[in-house]
Amino acid sequence: MTNLINLDSVKLSCKNCSLSELCLPRCLSQEDLVRFEKIIAQRPPLPKGGTLYHSGEKASALYAVKSGALKSVVTTEDGEEQIVGFHMPGELIGFDGVDAVHNCTVVCLERSSVCELPLNDLEELSREVPSLHREVYTVMRREISQEQSMLLLLARRTAESRLATFLISLSSRLGSRGFSESEFNLSMSRHDIANYLGLAAETISRLISKFQENGILAVNRRRVIILDRAALTDKIGHQSGVKSA
Repeated sequence: MTNLINLDSVKLSCKNCSLSELCLPRCLSQEDLVRFEKIIAQRPPLPKGGTLYHSGEKASALYAVKSGALKSVVTTEDGEEQIVGFHMPGELIGFDGVDAVHNCTVVCLERSSVCELPLNDLEELSREVPSLHREVYTVMRREISQEQSMLLLLARRTAESRLATFLISLSSRLGSRGFSESEFNLSMSRHDIANYLGLAAETISRLISKFQENGILAVNRRRVIILDRAALTDKIGHQSGVKSA
């Protein structure tokens, strides 16, 4: 009988690795786990401001964030850059290239490390390991669904509600990956947050000051402490189940 690797053991060994998201098949045989690890390419760390890939490039891999943070940017018809997503440790990047060409440019917000999963190798192994195929599909569907949900939640909301939605979303994402939900560093600048939320940077600064005055947040530069999560959630309105940003 083939020895099986329990999911808890896999998560332990991948505790600080974003690949835990792809280790979700409930049990992988020792042989399949070894095969999976063989297709993973370790990329050299990317510096702050470095580019993982550019819009228009051929999509050849998915990327799992091991450390750091990145942003996805698209260029509008009038030449303006629009941030459409932020990527944290434990998350996968590259689903914008499902049609063979990337439609986003992904840039590092800070020094970041990623693992590369070549699509050809991943597809071949997924055909041979059905559980891996199901999980890759599930992760892809979840990422796309969360991005769409975030855009819907931000649409037609007040500036205050947009910022609260963003902070609760980021908090939940970090919490689901074992980090603190109440105290964290913002990898992105206020200008980037404003760009993503469709607001002015001055508006973000004003709202953060207001949240501090109301005892909802404590902020020291990029260090954020959520003091009153219930009050912050109330700022969102009745739809508070967002988990992606």
